[in-house]
Amino acid sequence: MKLEKAHFTENLVRINALRFNKWVFEPGMLFKSELKWWADRGGRGEIHNGLDLLSYETDDGTVKKIGTDTKVPVIYEGRIVRRIKDFLGYTVFVAHDIYEGDSRLFTIYGHVLPIPEVPLGCTVEEGPIIATLSDAAETKVPVHLHLSVALIPKDIPIESFSWKLLNETANIHFFDPLHII
Repeated sequence: MKLEKAHFTENLVRINALRFNKWVFEPGMLFKSELKWWADRGGRGEIHNGLDLLSYETDDGTVKKIGTDTKVPVIYEGRIVRRIKDFLGYTVFVAHDIYEGDSRLFTIYGHVLPIPEVPLGCTVEEGPIIATLSDAAETKVPVHLHLSVALIPKDIPIESFSWKLLNETANIHFFDPLHII
């Protein structure tokens, strides 16, 4: 399956009024990395199923970090179907009307605080704000946005979605979010 490029980065830059040139990545932040980019920078224990956004280069070459005031837009039009606690805040699952065989596409936004104006079950267009970044002050992990994009079989109940399920289910297919955002 080839996914269309979304306007996620452009929307995030616009709604947060960033002077943005490009994302900056450390080893371990990219899709399929086996390394951690925080704390001891050792192994993750499993392959990274997403992309971590933390730093960006401004239009004048300065490197800055996104923070807890960063507003997070949705990547594609969809419906917010699940929210779960994660170790830095919440994870929001958005279901999209994009299918391949018996699987449906989901975008997954980790380490966020959902905004109350966008309740569970709400349909959102591409671009609106669905969350802000969660404050990770009590952990050794800097504030960042984790993005995953996955085809999840329709026979897996949405109520069972968790990071454990995502990491341990063989027939969930992940895509590199960098090619989409």
